[in-house]
Amino acid sequence: MPRTHRTSRVMSWLAVALLGGAPVVTGGVAWAEPPSDDDVAAAHAAADAAALDVDGAQSRLDAIRAELARAEAAVQTAAEDYAEAREALAAAQEETQKARDRADRAQDAEARARSSLAEAYRTTARANENGLGPLDVVTGARDVGDVVSTEAAQRAVDRKIAGALARQADLRSSARNADARWQAARTAQQEASEAAESAFATARRTADDLAARTAAAEHERDRLFARLADLRSTSVALERQREADRQERVAAAREADARERAEDAAASSATSSGATEPRGAPGSSAEPQADRPDGATADGDRADDTASGSEEQAAAPDPQPTRTREPAPDPAPRPDPKPDPKPDPPPVSGVGQGTAAQGREALAWARSKIGVAYQWGGDGDPGYDCSGLTAGAWNAAGVWITRTSRSQYLTVGKVSYGAMRPGDLIFYANDTSDPSTIRHVAIYAGGGMMVEAPRPGIDVREAPVRWDEVMPYAGRP
Repeated sequence: MPRTHRTSRVMSWLAVALLGGAPVVTGGVAWAEPPSDDDVAAAHAAADAAALDVDGAQSRLDAIRAELARAEAAVQTAAEDYAEAREALAAAQEETQKARDRADRAQDAEARARSSLAEAYRTTARANENGLGPLDVVTGARDVGDVVSTEAAQRAVDRKIAGALARQADLRSSARNADARWQAARTAQQEASEAAESAFATARRTADDLAARTAAAEHERDRLFARLADLRSTSVALERQREADRQERVAAAREADARERAEDAAASSATSSGATEPRGAPGSSAEPQADRPDGATADGDRADDTASGSEEQAAAPDPQPTRTREPAPDPAPRPDPKPDPKPDPPPVSGVGQGTAAQGREALAWARSKIGVAYQWGGDGDPGYDCSGLTAGAWNAAGVWITRTSRSQYLTVGKVSYGAMRPGDLIFYANDTSDPSTIRHVAIYAGGGMMVEAPRPGIDVREAPVRWDEVMPYAGRP
């Protein structure tokens, strides 16, 4: 008898035994005898294998989701690298133009100096031709005073020529230096242009890789859902819904844990820097604590008690001295071991100037862009990238902020996540302790929602806040 048939027969016998009924008749043949031990073992093995297949399919679905999340993070990182490269190129182009303008002005000044020098030489030449040379001055003079005045005039001309020579030499040197700086700026611009092109190519390759991975993942998911439906004797649609529900529960638990970790990290950073709120966090309800004087303790009453006790001891009469032996000299003190350096707390620099009303205005502007396509390095013509959206929103509200998400985090004020208000910025990074790894920024919309330009292929949208891989603080422009 084939193993599969024996396994089916065993499963039927097991069902009969559990239900307490009569043997099941299948295919016109009644089973008169119970299955053997081997058949029971085979049935158990088949059930275990099916369970393993289910677990394996679900594990693979989780792995696919994690792979796509990493690929999406890589796309956002590449997009931010490209945005920075574009900013560097724009700065290099501006510097090149300034250097060209300075070089042109220096060349014009040198040309004018050269013209003045030539005119001075021509004046001297004409004077000599008109009998005003040194010998002519002496022989043609009426008296000594005439000679002196004429020589003084000649010395003035000589000084003018010498000054013109020196000025022309200085300006010629300045013109050469300005031209060299322009050449260097042009080289830097070319390098920045090549870096931007390289960053764009990398970003496009990364996005194409994500698209290919997504297509492959969809195909594999279809196969896995079909396998789960077969193992559980259900439908593919039901298995998709089951998986969606399971992932929703997993995501909710992960997001709750990530938010708790983010808030704990912010609190820990604030404690290590000696403040309950990061500096530059306007709108915080907490008043800044006054600096404690040297020697003060956190427990003021206890410090006062200690001070009072010290005063009482000082006021008590000194006991009669007793004769003691001369103390032995203290051994040479050993240097105290240097404590391990503490890691620097995350930077909390930056200043926020925007009001709550401006934050709401920035949010309203961002919401008006929902549905607009994502564009690499986009500032709205026709689409946006993540930091182009946030910069445009706050610029529209009357507050200028920098163009890239990394520079935005460094320059805006910092607020804890519990103190966020609409319009604040939420930053995501590959390493939340290193602002240089920031890859994405979104605008907080309130109620656990945010507005963002996520990545190529996904339009500007309003979505739930993702708490995984957020920076220690939110930002307030």
